[in-house]
Amino acid sequence: MAEISTTVEIYLDVSAEDAFLWVVEPGNMVYWMNGVRRADWIRRQEAAIPRPEDTWDMLYEYAGKENEIVMEVDVCDPRDGAFEFHTIEGNYPIRTEYLCQPSSNGSLFRMTRTAFSDSTFTSIMFAITGIFSKPMMRKQNLAELTKLKSVIEMQIPSRRR
Repeated sequence: MAEISTTVEIYLDVSAEDAFLWVVEPGNMVYWMNGVRRADWIRRQEAAIPRPEDTWDMLYEYAGKENEIVMEVDVCDPRDGAFEFHTIEGNYPIRTEYLCQPSSNGSLFRMTRTAFSDSTFTSIMFAITGIFSKPMMRKQNLAELTKLKSVIEMQIPSRRR
């Protein structure tokens, strides 16, 4: 199975704890992730922090088509600021990792997204277009983090920063 992976990061003017709690809520994805129209928990073991095997349903629009995708939590550790999840149903097999770390002026937010091929055809396409696709993916992911920065800094009151 072929893959394309990128890592991008941005500094946020909010605490790492507040950033972490905000980004682990799938419903917040509609505010900053391109194409996400809806994201709601299907299974959540606890109210406070997602746990491994918790799942959410996401309506994602890409190339003019709506796609239902179900994601599953792999890691959610507020102490380390780590949140990892992957696709378990639907198109676009993806694994995403967030890392929220304290910094001198708030937090450093790092996102690694890995797209996997789902067929021989997409494996070949990844191999052929990878040199172009990876920079395009990185650019899109960085645009999402820029939007995240704007939204999260507006939504989290300054008294909590």
